[in-house]
Amino acid sequence: MSTTEQQKKRVAILGGSGFTGAELYRLLNKHPHFEVQFVSSESKAGYPVDKFYIGSIHKKKLSSLKFKKISELDGHYDAVFSCLPTSSLPKIIQHVAEHTDYIFNLSGDYRISDPDILHQHYPETLKHAFEGGWHYYIPEFSKINLEAKVVNLPGCMAVATLYTLYPLVAHDLIEGRVITDAKTGSSGGGKSTTEHHAERSHNFRAYKVHGHRHQPEVVHALSYHLNQTIDLQFSVYSLDLPRGIMATSYSLLKEHVTDVDVKKAFYSTYSSKPFLHYFNSGNGSPMIKTVAGTNYAEIGAYVDGRNCVSIATIDNLIKGAAGQAIQAANNYFGYSEEAGLTFEFEGAWP
Repeated sequence: MSTTEQQKKRVAILGGSGFTGAELYRLLNKHPHFEVQFVSSESKAGYPVDKFYIGSIHKKKLSSLKFKKISELDGHYDAVFSCLPTSSLPKIIQHVAEHTDYIFNLSGDYRISDPDILHQHYPETLKHAFEGGWHYYIPEFSKINLEAKVVNLPGCMAVATLYTLYPLVAHDLIEGRVITDAKTGSSGGGKSTTEHHAERSHNFRAYKVHGHRHQPEVVHALSYHLNQTIDLQFSVYSLDLPRGIMATSYSLLKEHVTDVDVKKAFYSTYSSKPFLHYFNSGNGSPMIKTVAGTNYAEIGAYVDGRNCVSIATIDNLIKGAAGQAIQAANNYFGYSEEAGLTFEFEGAWP
Protein backbone atom coordinates (compact mmCIF):
# COMPACT_ATOMS: atom_id res chain seq x y z
CA MET A 1 0.00 0.00 0.00
CA SER A 2 1.42 3.42 -0.93
CA THR A 3 1.88 6.22 1.58
CA THR A 4 -0.99 8.18 0.07
CA GLU A 5 -3.28 5.15 0.43
CA GLN A 6 -2.41 4.56 4.06
CA GLN A 7 -4.72 6.07 6.65
CA LYS A 8 -2.96 8.78 8.62
CA LYS A 9 -2.77 8.58 12.39
CA ARG A 10 -5.22 10.86 14.19
CA VAL A 11 -3.40 13.17 16.60
CA ALA A 12 -4.33 15.94 19.01
CA ILE A 13 -2.29 18.86 20.34
CA LEU A 14 -2.91 20.19 23.85
CA GLY A 15 -1.75 23.73 24.54
CA GLY A 16 -1.76 24.69 20.90
CA SER A 17 -1.56 28.47 21.29
CA GLY A 18 1.96 28.54 22.76
CA PHE A 19 5.26 28.66 20.90
CA THR A 20 5.83 24.88 21.06
CA GLY A 21 2.23 24.02 20.18
CA ALA A 22 2.37 26.31 17.16
CA GLU A 23 5.65 24.76 15.99
CA LEU A 24 4.25 21.27 16.46
CA TYR A 25 1.12 22.12 14.45
CA ARG A 26 3.26 23.56 11.64
CA LEU A 27 5.49 20.48 11.44
CA LEU A 28 2.69 17.93 11.75
CA ASN A 29 0.80 19.58 8.89
CA LYS A 30 3.71 18.56 6.65
CA HIS A 31 4.00 15.04 8.05
CA PRO A 32 3.18 12.12 5.72
CA HIS A 33 1.69 9.89 8.45
CA PHE A 34 0.01 12.14 11.05
CA GLU A 35 -3.07 14.33 10.78
CA VAL A 36 -3.95 16.94 13.39
CA GLN A 37 -7.66 16.72 14.22
CA PHE A 38 -7.82 18.50 17.57
CA VAL A 39 -5.97 21.53 18.96
CA SER A 40 -6.71 22.87 22.43
CA SER A 41 -6.47 26.36 23.83
CA GLU A 42 -8.54 27.46 26.78
CA SER A 43 -8.20 31.15 25.88
CA LYS A 44 -8.69 30.79 22.10
CA ALA A 45 -11.51 28.23 22.07
CA GLY A 46 -13.72 28.68 19.00
CA TYR A 47 -11.12 30.67 17.04
CA PRO A 48 -9.91 29.23 13.68
CA VAL A 49 -6.50 27.62 14.16
CA ASP A 50 -4.98 28.73 10.84
CA LYS A 51 -6.06 32.33 11.39
CA PHE A 52 -4.25 32.40 14.72
CA TYR A 53 -0.90 30.99 13.59
CA ILE A 54 1.41 33.46 11.87
CA GLY A 55 2.97 30.51 10.05
CA SER A 56 -0.32 29.91 8.21
CA ILE A 57 -0.61 33.43 6.82
CA HIS A 58 0.51 32.43 3.33
CA LYS A 59 -1.67 29.33 3.04
CA LYS A 60 -3.92 29.34 -0.02
CA LYS A 61 -6.41 27.04 1.69
CA LEU A 62 -7.02 27.36 5.41
CA SER A 63 -8.07 24.47 7.62
CA SER A 64 -11.56 24.45 9.13
CA LEU A 65 -10.05 23.33 12.45
CA LYS A 66 -10.89 25.51 15.45
CA PHE A 67 -9.35 25.63 18.91
CA LYS A 68 -11.30 23.71 21.56
CA LYS A 69 -11.15 23.38 25.31
CA ILE A 70 -9.48 20.26 26.68
CA SER A 71 -12.80 19.24 28.23
CA GLU A 72 -14.10 18.85 24.66
CA LEU A 73 -11.56 16.13 23.84
CA ASP A 74 -13.56 13.06 22.84
CA GLY A 75 -13.30 10.05 20.57
CA HIS A 76 -9.99 8.24 20.07
CA TYR A 77 -6.63 9.59 18.94
CA ASP A 78 -3.60 7.51 18.10
CA ALA A 79 -1.43 10.09 19.85
CA VAL A 80 -1.86 13.20 21.94
CA PHE A 81 0.99 15.71 22.06
CA SER A 82 0.88 17.71 25.29
CA CYS A 83 2.48 21.16 25.07
CA LEU A 84 0.80 22.36 28.23
CA PRO A 85 2.69 24.40 30.83
CA THR A 86 4.39 22.39 33.54
CA SER A 87 1.94 21.33 36.29
CA SER A 88 -1.10 21.37 33.97
CA LEU A 89 -1.13 17.81 32.59
CA PRO A 90 -1.34 15.90 35.92
CA LYS A 91 -4.65 17.62 36.73
CA ILE A 92 -6.32 16.30 33.56
CA ILE A 93 -4.29 13.23 32.70
CA GLN A 94 -7.02 10.70 33.49
CA HIS A 95 -9.37 12.39 31.03
CA VAL A 96 -6.72 12.66 28.31
CA ALA A 97 -5.52 9.07 28.77
CA GLU A 98 -9.01 7.76 28.08
CA HIS A 99 -8.87 9.12 24.54
CA THR A 100 -5.47 8.02 23.24
CA ASP A 101 -2.93 5.22 22.99
CA TYR A 102 0.04 7.44 23.87
CA ILE A 103 0.61 10.88 25.34
CA PHE A 104 3.84 12.45 24.09
CA ASN A 105 4.54 14.92 26.88
CA LEU A 106 6.73 17.96 26.22
CA SER A 107 6.45 19.45 29.72
CA GLY A 108 8.43 18.39 32.78
CA ASP A 109 5.78 16.75 34.92
CA TYR A 110 6.66 13.08 34.41
CA ARG A 111 10.36 13.24 33.56
CA ILE A 112 11.62 12.23 37.01
CA SER A 113 10.43 9.53 39.40
CA ASP A 114 12.30 10.55 42.58
CA PRO A 115 9.62 11.82 45.04
CA ASP A 116 11.93 14.38 46.64
CA ILE A 117 12.83 15.95 43.28
CA LEU A 118 9.20 15.85 42.20
CA HIS A 119 8.16 17.60 45.40
CA GLN A 120 10.69 20.37 44.70
CA HIS A 121 10.18 20.89 40.97
CA TYR A 122 6.96 19.09 39.89
CA PRO A 123 4.62 18.87 42.92
CA GLU A 124 1.47 18.41 40.82
CA THR A 125 2.79 15.04 39.63
CA LEU A 126 2.67 13.81 43.22
CA LYS A 127 -0.78 15.27 43.91
CA HIS A 128 -2.56 13.45 41.08
CA ALA A 129 -2.22 9.66 40.96
CA PHE A 130 -1.87 8.07 37.52
CA GLU A 131 -1.58 4.33 36.98
CA GLY A 132 -1.00 4.37 33.23
CA GLY A 133 2.76 4.49 33.65
CA TRP A 134 5.30 6.88 32.19
CA HIS A 135 8.64 6.53 30.42
CA TYR A 136 11.51 9.00 29.94
CA TYR A 137 12.37 8.78 26.26
CA ILE A 138 15.35 10.23 24.39
CA PRO A 139 14.98 9.25 20.71
CA GLU A 140 18.71 8.65 20.21
CA PHE A 141 19.34 6.66 23.39
CA SER A 142 16.17 5.12 24.84
CA LYS A 143 14.36 1.88 24.25
CA ILE A 144 10.68 2.04 23.36
CA ASN A 145 8.34 1.12 26.21
CA LEU A 146 4.95 0.22 24.74
CA GLU A 147 3.50 -0.43 28.20
CA ALA A 148 3.77 3.20 29.34
CA LYS A 149 0.93 5.52 28.43
CA VAL A 150 2.97 8.72 28.87
CA VAL A 151 6.13 9.17 26.78
CA ASN A 152 8.14 12.02 28.30
CA LEU A 153 10.53 13.97 26.14
CA PRO A 154 13.61 15.64 27.68
CA GLY A 155 13.71 19.34 28.38
CA CYS A 156 15.43 21.41 25.71
CA MET A 157 18.48 22.42 27.76
CA ALA A 158 18.62 18.97 29.33
CA VAL A 159 18.83 17.15 26.00
CA ALA A 160 21.46 19.55 24.65
CA THR A 161 23.51 18.91 27.79
CA LEU A 162 23.04 15.16 27.44
CA TYR A 163 24.45 15.33 23.91
CA THR A 164 27.62 16.88 25.34
CA LEU A 165 28.06 14.24 28.06
CA TYR A 166 26.53 10.95 26.95
CA PRO A 167 29.57 9.56 25.03
CA LEU A 168 31.97 10.58 27.81
CA VAL A 169 29.91 8.86 30.50
CA ALA A 170 28.99 5.84 28.36
CA HIS A 171 32.68 5.14 27.64
CA ASP A 172 33.77 5.89 31.23
CA LEU A 173 36.19 8.63 30.16
CA ILE A 174 35.67 11.31 32.83
CA GLU A 175 35.90 11.72 36.58
CA GLY A 176 35.18 14.39 39.16
CA ARG A 177 32.78 17.28 38.84
CA VAL A 178 31.22 18.35 35.55
CA ILE A 179 30.31 21.99 34.96
CA THR A 180 27.74 22.89 32.31
CA ASP A 181 26.58 26.30 31.22
CA ALA A 182 23.54 26.40 28.97
CA LYS A 183 22.61 29.49 26.95
CA THR A 184 19.05 29.74 25.67
CA GLY A 185 17.01 31.97 23.40
CA SER A 186 13.92 33.86 24.56
CA SER A 187 11.32 31.45 23.17
CA GLY A 188 12.51 28.92 25.77
CA GLY A 189 10.65 30.94 28.38
CA GLY A 190 7.34 30.54 26.55
CA LYS A 191 4.72 33.19 25.92
CA SER A 192 4.04 33.65 29.62
CA THR A 193 7.55 34.89 30.46
CA THR A 194 7.66 38.10 32.47
CA GLU A 195 11.04 39.15 31.10
CA HIS A 196 10.78 42.47 29.28
CA HIS A 197 12.36 42.95 25.84
CA ALA A 198 14.47 45.80 27.24
CA GLU A 199 16.05 43.41 29.74
CA ARG A 200 16.98 40.78 27.18
CA SER A 201 17.81 42.76 24.04
CA HIS A 202 21.52 43.55 23.53
CA ASN A 203 22.23 41.73 26.77
CA PHE A 204 23.69 38.48 28.11
CA ARG A 205 23.06 37.41 31.68
CA ALA A 206 22.80 34.47 34.03
CA TYR A 207 19.22 33.84 35.05
CA LYS A 208 19.51 30.57 37.01
CA VAL A 209 22.98 29.94 38.42
CA HIS A 210 21.86 27.20 40.84
CA GLY A 211 18.77 25.05 41.24
CA HIS A 212 17.51 24.77 37.67
CA ARG A 213 15.18 21.77 37.30
CA HIS A 214 17.08 20.46 34.28
CA GLN A 215 20.08 19.71 36.51
CA PRO A 216 18.46 16.73 38.30
CA GLU A 217 16.93 15.69 34.98
CA VAL A 218 20.36 15.33 33.34
CA VAL A 219 21.71 13.43 36.34
CA HIS A 220 18.62 11.19 36.35
CA ALA A 221 18.84 10.52 32.59
CA LEU A 222 22.47 9.42 32.74
CA SER A 223 21.77 7.23 35.75
CA TYR A 224 18.65 5.74 34.11
CA HIS A 225 20.32 4.98 30.77
CA LEU A 226 23.92 4.26 31.78
CA ASN A 227 23.72 3.43 35.49
CA GLN A 228 26.28 6.18 36.10
CA THR A 229 25.95 9.10 38.51
CA ILE A 230 27.72 12.39 37.87
CA ASP A 231 28.31 15.44 40.04
CA LEU A 232 26.90 18.24 37.88
CA GLN A 233 26.99 22.00 38.34
CA PHE A 234 24.40 23.40 35.92
CA SER A 235 23.86 27.11 35.23
CA VAL A 236 21.62 28.78 32.66
CA TYR A 237 22.07 32.05 30.74
CA SER A 238 19.75 34.22 28.63
CA LEU A 239 20.67 34.88 25.00
CA ASP A 240 19.47 37.81 22.92
CA LEU A 241 18.02 35.40 20.32
CA PRO A 242 14.46 34.25 19.64
CA ARG A 243 15.45 30.58 19.46
CA GLY A 244 18.47 28.35 19.96
CA ILE A 245 20.47 26.69 22.74
CA MET A 246 24.19 26.21 23.25
CA ALA A 247 25.23 23.86 26.06
CA THR A 248 28.92 23.74 27.03
CA SER A 249 30.21 21.08 29.43
CA TYR A 250 33.63 21.16 31.11
CA SER A 251 34.90 17.80 32.34
CA LEU A 252 38.10 16.17 33.55
CA LEU A 253 39.33 13.14 31.62
CA LYS A 254 40.62 10.14 33.51
CA GLU A 255 44.36 9.58 33.42
CA HIS A 256 45.63 8.04 30.17
CA VAL A 257 42.46 9.03 28.26
CA THR A 258 43.53 10.70 25.02
CA ASP A 259 42.06 13.03 22.45
CA VAL A 260 41.71 10.01 20.16
CA ASP A 261 39.69 8.16 22.81
CA VAL A 262 37.29 11.09 23.05
CA LYS A 263 36.92 11.35 19.28
CA LYS A 264 36.23 7.62 19.01
CA ALA A 265 33.62 7.80 21.76
CA PHE A 266 31.70 10.67 20.15
CA TYR A 267 31.98 9.25 16.64
CA SER A 268 30.86 5.74 17.61
CA THR A 269 27.95 7.14 19.61
CA TYR A 270 26.67 9.62 17.03
CA SER A 271 27.73 8.47 13.56
CA SER A 272 24.53 6.46 13.02
CA LYS A 273 22.16 9.08 14.48
CA PRO A 274 20.45 10.93 11.60
CA PHE A 275 19.90 14.21 13.43
CA LEU A 276 23.19 14.45 15.37
CA HIS A 277 26.14 16.03 13.57
CA TYR A 278 29.48 15.45 15.29
CA PHE A 279 32.43 17.57 14.17
CA ASN A 280 34.88 14.67 14.05
CA SER A 281 37.50 16.42 11.92
CA GLY A 282 38.11 19.21 14.41
CA ASN A 283 37.67 21.75 11.62
CA GLY A 284 34.34 23.04 12.81
CA SER A 285 32.39 23.82 15.94
CA PRO A 286 28.70 23.89 16.83
CA MET A 287 26.74 27.05 16.11
CA ILE A 288 23.18 28.10 16.80
CA LYS A 289 22.58 29.73 13.43
CA THR A 290 23.20 26.51 11.50
CA VAL A 291 20.69 24.48 13.53
CA ALA A 292 17.97 27.13 13.96
CA GLY A 293 14.89 26.06 12.00
CA THR A 294 15.96 22.40 11.85
CA ASN A 295 15.73 19.19 13.87
CA TYR A 296 19.51 18.79 13.88
CA ALA A 297 21.99 19.04 16.73
CA GLU A 298 25.64 19.98 16.26
CA ILE A 299 28.15 18.52 18.69
CA GLY A 300 31.87 19.00 19.21
CA ALA A 301 34.42 17.88 21.81
CA TYR A 302 37.80 19.54 22.31
CA VAL A 303 40.66 18.20 24.44
CA ASP A 304 43.65 19.94 26.00
CA GLY A 305 45.56 17.54 28.22
CA ARG A 306 42.97 16.13 30.63
CA ASN A 307 40.57 19.01 30.09
CA CYS A 308 37.61 18.29 27.82
CA VAL A 309 35.16 20.91 26.59
CA SER A 310 32.12 19.48 24.81
CA ILE A 311 29.51 21.65 23.08
CA ALA A 312 26.08 21.06 21.59
CA THR A 313 23.67 23.40 19.81
CA ILE A 314 20.00 22.86 18.98
CA ASP A 315 16.85 24.77 18.08
CA ASN A 316 14.94 24.71 21.35
CA LEU A 317 11.51 24.69 19.69
CA ILE A 318 12.31 21.91 17.22
CA LYS A 319 15.08 19.52 18.34
CA GLY A 320 14.42 20.52 21.93
CA ALA A 321 10.63 20.18 21.74
CA ALA A 322 8.28 19.77 18.73
CA GLY A 323 10.69 18.04 16.37
CA GLN A 324 11.97 15.73 19.09
CA ALA A 325 8.37 14.76 19.93
CA ILE A 326 7.65 13.93 16.28
CA GLN A 327 10.91 11.95 16.11
CA ALA A 328 9.74 9.96 19.14
CA ALA A 329 6.29 9.37 17.65
CA ASN A 330 7.89 8.18 14.39
CA ASN A 331 9.83 5.59 16.39
CA TYR A 332 6.82 4.49 18.43
CA PHE A 333 4.60 3.98 15.38
CA GLY A 334 7.28 2.27 13.31
CA TYR A 335 7.83 5.01 10.74
CA SER A 336 11.17 6.25 9.52
CA GLU A 337 12.76 8.30 12.29
CA GLU A 338 13.28 11.12 9.81
CA ALA A 339 9.68 11.22 8.50
CA GLY A 340 8.43 14.79 8.32
CA LEU A 341 11.69 16.17 9.73
CA THR A 342 14.18 16.21 6.86
CA PHE A 343 13.67 19.86 5.95
CA GLU A 344 16.88 21.83 5.65
CA PHE A 345 17.69 25.11 7.31
CA GLU A 346 14.71 27.30 6.50
CA GLY A 347 16.37 30.62 7.05
CA ALA A 348 19.25 32.22 5.20
CA TRP A 349 23.01 32.28 5.62
CA PRO A 350 24.76 34.34 6.79
